[in-house]
Formats: sequence, C-alpha cells, structure tokens
Amino acid sequence: MTPGASTDSAQSGAGDPQQSGGASNTSQTGANGPQDTFSHPEKLPPLNLFSEATGNTGLTLFTSVGTLVQRVSETRSTSYWQTLAAVNGGISISQYRPALLWSFTYNGGTNLSSTSGYYNTSLSQAGNARIAWNFAKRWQLRIKDNYLYSNDPFQPFLTYLGQPTPNNPNPVVYIPNAIVAQNTGNIDVSYRLAAHDTVNFSGGESFQHFIRGYNAQWNSFTYSGGVFYQHDFSARFSGGGGYLFQAIDFGHGTSRAGVNWFQGFATYQFSPRLQVSGWVGPELTHTKDLIPIFCSQYGCLVEVEHRGSWNVAEGGTLTWQVAPGNALGLQVAHQITNGGGLLGIARTYQGALTYSRPLTRAWSLGLGLLYNDSLSESAFRAAQYLKSWAGTAGFGRKVFNDAWSFNAYYAYIRQSSNFFGRPSTGSSNGLGLSLSYAWNHALGR
Repeated sequence: MTPGASTDSAQSGAGDPQQSGGASNTSQTGANGPQDTFSHPEKLPPLNLFSEATGNTGLTLFTSVGTLVQRVSETRSTSYWQTLAAVNGGISISQYRPALLWSFTYNGGTNLSSTSGYYNTSLSQAGNARIAWNFAKRWQLRIKDNYLYSNDPFQPFLTYLGQPTPNNPNPVVYIPNAIVAQNTGNIDVSYRLAAHDTVNFSGGESFQHFIRGYNAQWNSFTYSGGVFYQHDFSARFSGGGGYLFQAIDFGHGTSRAGVNWFQGFATYQFSPRLQVSGWVGPELTHTKDLIPIFCSQYGCLVEVEHRGSWNVAEGGTLTWQVAPGNALGLQVAHQITNGGGLLGIARTYQGALTYSRPLTRAWSLGLGLLYNDSLSESAFRAAQYLKSWAGTAGFGRKVFNDAWSFNAYYAYIRQSSNFFGRPSTGSSNGLGLSLSYAWNHALGR
C-alpha cells in the first residue's frame, strides 16, 4: 500500500511547509529587499555574545513526541492494527539584513512501529536551507535546498499542496511506504525591468532514492530550467507567461521523459481576503522506454520505444481569508508530471481543499481533503494507475504558553492501484496525538 502525500515538495517560490515541530521563518521579498519575519521576544534577554555577527539573527530549538494508532485494510491480506510512535527535535536559525536573508533548519528523530507483535525502529531526518539576496538594485537571487531521509509514519497523513508558481505549478511529491531519500534544489534569478515588469530565470535539480520498499520502485533524477515574464496590470491584477523544460530519468535509463511546457498565468485579488489564480498551456512530452522482450540468466533482449504527445495542462487556486486565522483554500491541477517511483511519468488530476479556523483563544480546527488520479504515460508501465482520497481532521491547542502545543487528529486514506497487472484496493484510518515545544530567541537586537 502506498498512501499519502509528502509535506516536502519544495521548489522555488512554493509555500514550503516546515517539518513537524519546526519554526516558520519563511521570508517575504519585495522591491526593498527581504523583510523581517522573525519576531523578537522582548520578555527574554538578548544573547548578543558575538555583537555584530549575531545582529538580526533568530534561533529556534524545537522537539515533539507523537503516537498514531491505525487500522490498515488491503485486498490481498487481512486487516490489522498498527501502532506508530515518533520522537524528534531540531534547530532553526535565520538572519536578515537590508539586502540579505538566510535560514537553515534541521529536524531529526526516531520512529517506532508495532504490527502484530513485531517491532521496527527507523530514523528520519530533514534539513532545508534558503538564501534571498538583492545583489543589485533590480536583481534578486534566491536559492533553496530541501533534503529528506525518512520512514516517518506520520508523513502519509500530513497532506499538503503548496502555493503554485510559474516554475512549479504542482508542488506535491508522493512517497510510498518505504525508506526514501530525496533532495530538491532550486536557483531563481529575478530582474525587475520596470516598476510593473519582472523576468525570472530558474534552474533546478532533484532526486528520489528508495532504500527499502517495493522491488518495482524506480529511483529518479529530475533537471529543470525555465524563464517567465510577469506584468502587474494593476494593484489587483497581474499575469504573464513563459517556458519550462523538465528532463526526468527513471531507473538509470530504463525510462526517460522530456516535458516542454509553454504557460500563461494570471492572478486577481478581489479583496484583501480573496485571491484567485490560474494557469494554462500546452505540454509536449517525449518518452524513451526500454521494453524487455525476453530475459534469461545471460541478460535481457530489449526493445527501445519512443513516444511523443501533446497535452493541455491547466490548474487554479482560490484563497479566502474569511477572518483572521479563519481561511479556506482550494487548488486543482491537471498535467503530465513525475508520478513517483511506481508510475514514472504520469498524467495526473489533483485537487485539494483545506480549511482552518480558531475555535477559542486556545483551540483551533484544521480540515484537509486531497484527491489524486494518476495514470502512467510510460510505455514500460502502460495502464498502471494510482487513485486515492486522503482526509484529515484535527484540533490544536496551546498548552501552558505559546511555546507548547498539543494536536489531536483523525486521518483516513483510501486508494486503488494497478501495478504490473495486479489491481488492489486498500484503506487506512487512525487517530494521532502529538505534543511539541519550540523555544524562540533573538541572538541580537
């Protein structure tokens, strides 16, 4: 069974969520350079041990513990109960200056799973670093890198779709139940032609490596590059277009794909609380697959098959801030993209609906629903598919003070799949609890 969506799907400009228990130090950039997003706790004394070196620097130490009890059902096996637990901690540090912002976060922990009396212990760790630098009057450089090594039992239940951007309209990565190592790096250079015109150049690299799991899983490498132009027609309306290319290699040459995408996009802000965006454009996809015809102890006889196809990709988002802390989000997408280690290049239809609101001063509510329908476009894995629904409902509460937080949630996943002519249907639902603590401090004032 391969449920869930990863929280780690970072590309340039995407709204990357921090790992569990991490600090949120995402920057907002503008014409005047990176803006201060670190809140200085005035009640605590400064730790300005290094004077200028620690000026405008923030430090966060965090830790969390959690447990999840779930019921797993599959078509080929009996249903069973599974208990999962995790303990982790980490550090986040960020510094901002008039023209420079940088941050680094590391999170590591131990996971314990118990199924029918069998126990398994594994390690999960994640790190991310980012830099935003206004190196000239009209130029800005942004660098992001995210690394994940995980068998984290909680990740399949933390569904997230980041804010799409022209060079990453679908910021989602799906991870099967396996130990996986992945890294995503991206560089963006933006040039402001005039007060209302911007050109953005981007390049990226990522890999996904399966250390343990299905024998049929493909490791993959992705390289991308693009250029986009945006014009602000008014304070509420902006739009533009550009070109993006992706080269994806599955299984070290077993299946390869090149995706050329020409895109137009627009964003309109109806009010300070309601914003709508959309994108559409043609995709030209070329694939090369090595199809085994006959195999023996001496090797395999293979046929090389090339394919080419046109596709129209489109998607959109809606963000509505009903009230402070009360938000509704909707996102839909259809395109040819990386389908993960089991599908290769795939045609995907995705949708996500999220809602959050404060119930009282201490309690908050969060709801999420994610739909995915992926069909492989690789000749090596023709007619293979994965369809899934995933939903979460959770409550959060501040405990003792703002540094402590408690979360309780219910998660449900149902999926149907067909890998190598073996259709199956499975589901999982469970109740999770977690307690986290974050210590924030300014190293200098």
